[in-house]
Amino acid sequence: MTSDSPEFDLSRRLNSGLKRIASAHGVDAVLHATATAAQELANAAGLCAVPNHQTHCVISIPERGTVSTLNGGSALQRLITGAVAAGEAIMQHRPSMEVELPSGQRLRAETLLTVPVGADSGYLGLAFFWRDGLTPTSAQLTLLPGLAWTSCLALRAQQHERQLRESRLEQQSQLAEIEHRARNVLATVRSIIRRSGQTSDSSEDLASHLEARISALARTQGAMNVDRHSGPELEDLIRAELSANAVRDNQFSIAGPSWRLARRAAETIALTLHELTTNALKFGAFTVPEGRLAVSWNIDTAPAPTLRWSWVESNVHIPQTQSRRRGFGSELIERVLPYELGAVTRYTLNDGGAQCEIHLPINERTSVHADRTPL
Repeated sequence: MTSDSPEFDLSRRLNSGLKRIASAHGVDAVLHATATAAQELANAAGLCAVPNHQTHCVISIPERGTVSTLNGGSALQRLITGAVAAGEAIMQHRPSMEVELPSGQRLRAETLLTVPVGADSGYLGLAFFWRDGLTPTSAQLTLLPGLAWTSCLALRAQQHERQLRESRLEQQSQLAEIEHRARNVLATVRSIIRRSGQTSDSSEDLASHLEARISALARTQGAMNVDRHSGPELEDLIRAELSANAVRDNQFSIAGPSWRLARRAAETIALTLHELTTNALKFGAFTVPEGRLAVSWNIDTAPAPTLRWSWVESNVHIPQTQSRRRGFGSELIERVLPYELGAVTRYTLNDGGAQCEIHLPINERTSVHADRTPL
């Protein structure tokens, strides 16, 4: 084969096209390089590629220098998808077929060579098309599948590179989230230690309270780690606290719609639940067999979206003369919840038992919004 023979010229153009495809950066650039190489090798008017999900297809026309997206279900896409099912390169002739471009212009794609390229490239198949009665020669036809498969390898490399970038970004995001969560947990633990020290009568009392409160915080962290994007269910937090303290099932009732709390709100609510439960075990409803607890909540939309939550103890005698010592639980309910979450709270001791009401505004600080959220 001499340097001026048609075969040598075809080989030279093929090598040039393959190099451009291999060095292209980005999916559009790969498809455009493939379409350009097919035009130089076999006078192809353009290239069409159908992605795995088949919601659309893309078309590259070298003379226009762009890669465009066609609506799913076009005649061209249906022909390619059907040909791919055969599992081999297939030539089809459709003299009357027209393709409408996003610009509104129409072009004929009279002859079509479809090459399956494998789903791992992100595409089902690539199709070269001709118009104006042009068709590839047998020599050219043998080269085009190789061109398509080279394009497939380049597309696969682009896909792996994109996945690697996304994986790195996800890792960076996860590390930032872990760091943020760690700072929040440490801040909460410092707060628990400081406030416990202020309300404990002895070192033994302090150690006991610290262990119980940090255990409650740990249970909440575990619940949030189950699904770090959704936030824990309010009911799950309540049941976890009562179960951890071995409260009998027949002593409490829980009623309310499914509701997920934002992370920071979940930590504060969990600590509040722990303090209420501890108080009920020491002085309230859980000190006597007939004592009962009813925990309920509902969502109110007026005047603003609010989660209205109540803790009501009954069947226990609490003398009105009992001194009301201001402790960690009182601090949480009366100061921390209003300050951190904008909640309106009320805690009372009646003859029948303790009652606590928390009206929690529904916003990004307090709740994980679902479709049913009344916002």
